[in-house]
This record gives sequence, C-alpha cells and structure tokens, in this order.
Amino acid sequence: GDLMVEEKAVYSIEKFLVARRLMYWQVYLHKTVLCAEKMLVNIISRARDLIHSGQLVTANSGVLDFFLHHSGPVDFSLHLDKFCQLDDYDVMGAIKSWMHHPDKVLSVLCRMLVDRQLLKVKLQAAPFSDQFIADARALAAQQTGLSLEETAYFVFSGEASNTTYDPTEEKINILFKDGSIRDISEVDNALIQHNLSRPVKKHYFCYLNPVSASTLFTTLPY
Repeated sequence: GDLMVEEKAVYSIEKFLVARRLMYWQVYLHKTVLCAEKMLVNIISRARDLIHSGQLVTANSGVLDFFLHHSGPVDFSLHLDKFCQLDDYDVMGAIKSWMHHPDKVLSVLCRMLVDRQLLKVKLQAAPFSDQFIADARALAAQQTGLSLEETAYFVFSGEASNTTYDPTEEKINILFKDGSIRDISEVDNALIQHNLSRPVKKHYFCYLNPVSASTLFTTLPY
C-alpha cells in the first residue's frame, strides 16, 4: 500500500515535493489567501452566533441555511447529500445578501470581502503576545465603536504550518538496483532529508487598516 519508485526517479519525486512546498507558502498559505479564508470563517461564525442569540439570519440557499441553523455538531454521514450540494455560489450569494444585514459586524465583514478590502496581515516566526493582541483590539474598538468582543472578528492571530515531507504520513520508498528499499529521506545526497519532516510554522496577525477602520463603520450599507 505504499508508494515505490525506482532509484532513477528520485530527482523527479524530489522536484514534486519541493514544488509542493513552494506552492503552499506562495499560493495556498500566502498571507492574502490566508486572510480571506479567515475572514470567510469569521463571517460564518458571526452568522451562527447571531442565529443562536435569536436574531434573524437567513441564506438564499436552503442547504447552507440548514447547516447555519443546525445546533450542535453535524453528523455529516446523515446529511452527506446536503453537504455535497454546497458550493461557492451558495456561500457568496449569502455573503452578498448579508452585506445589508443590520448587524454591523456581519455586514462590514461581508462588504470587506466582496469589495476585496481585506484585513492587513503580519507574519513572523514567533507567536504574537496576548498583550499585543489586546492592545490592537482596544485600538480597533476605539476606532470603530465596537465592543472588545466584537473586535475579535477583525483583530486576531493564528498559526499556519506546512511540512515538506513527513515519512510517518506519506511514505515514499525508493527501489535500488540491488533490490534494497529505502525511504526517500534516507537516500544519500538527496534533497529530502529527515529534518524536512518537521513542520515549518508561521504566525499570522490580522487587523483592520487604521486608515479605513472608522470609514468602514460609518459608511452606509449598499
């Protein structure tokens, strides 16, 4: 059940692994993509929080509306047919509709995502301190008039990680001419070494642009 290639294919496999590493950091985990994804998560989270507090939030899509209003963990084995019907049209349709919602947090988040006015992002190797995040939220609350709890949707931090090759998760065997078999990370003079099995982590901090923060919350909805 493991992947095995001949010795002569080592360099081709290494190129695929290195290309994947570059694609993750330059595309999939690029700070702009990361920020947009987290904003989308916060939009859905805010919508569900409002629903659970008794406020009216509906989606144009029946299947998305089902999952938004579902309380507790979702057993996808029971609702797999509904889940498979979800796509980006359902989500973007709801986001465009929620741009007009009376809840300021939800409407501004949706407007920012649709208009591509994304949050600012900082990346660094070490985690951001709790005090740094608290100060940033206090400043955002002052600029926007939101409560400190509400600013958590606009000012937050997290961690992104990627592993070039983890032999415990994705074993690639190399078959040598003498019939011996070794993991690709154990091949002499190979690019893929055991030290690449450790995940590379980057800590991100997303926050409102101070210049446009107050404007976003005073502009009338569409």
